[in-house]
Amino acid sequence: MSKSMKRFGVAFGLVGLFVLGACGADETTSGTETVQSMEPVEAELNVPATADKDETVTLAVRVTQDGEAVDDADEIKFEVWKNGAKEESEMTKASLTEDGVYEAETTFVEEAVYTVQVHVTARSMHTMPTTNVTVGHPETAAEAEAEQDHHNHAGADIVLDPTQAVANEVQPFTVNVEIEHEALTGADVQLEVFKDGADKHDWVKLDETEGGSYAGEHTFKESGMYNVQVHVTKGHDIHEHIMETVEVK
Repeated sequence: MSKSMKRFGVAFGLVGLFVLGACGADETTSGTETVQSMEPVEAELNVPATADKDETVTLAVRVTQDGEAVDDADEIKFEVWKNGAKEESEMTKASLTEDGVYEAETTFVEEAVYTVQVHVTARSMHTMPTTNVTVGHPETAAEAEAEQDHHNHAGADIVLDPTQAVANEVQPFTVNVEIEHEALTGADVQLEVFKDGADKHDWVKLDETEGGSYAGEHTFKESGMYNVQVHVTKGHDIHEHIMETVEVK
């Protein structure tokens, strides 16, 4: 065999190996491709209920999906504002500290009741639970209680219907919202569904059907008593919520 034929044979063999290797890599990649879960992303806030003025406080949230830690969130931010002054809210970006746990620090500069809301964007989903922090000793206990009691805030009227359901059946829900006796339109309304002591909370986003009325549905997997917290937000000025109990038979 001539030298040119030998070189041709070696080159052909190398090309063949490259093609086979590439095909094998494609098959491996295809075989291990992860299908994204359709389970909702859950966010569990861990924020102290009280704090001192000028104290540095750690804000934490644990993010999970289908019971597994989410370490690849697109964005986690904490929004903090003194109740009644949401237009002055401050955003702080959180960082991953351990499996599914994201943290940030903030300092409360006044004695008042504050709202802490976490904005979680992960795996094409968004959730934004809230909690309250009482800082120092607000002027009167009555003022602090009024700030924390969203159900009785400024004439807000939020009605969830129904308050009974059947396990493993699709249950439609409607929420009617009025502020100072006028229908609230264009709001973001979500249901937070959970049992006492449960780590997992289900979130249901409702769609506006007509002025001040919002609708959605949820399927309860087992019977028992469930907490259903209705969250109503609109812009920077309105954030209301009520807690109802739903009996599932």
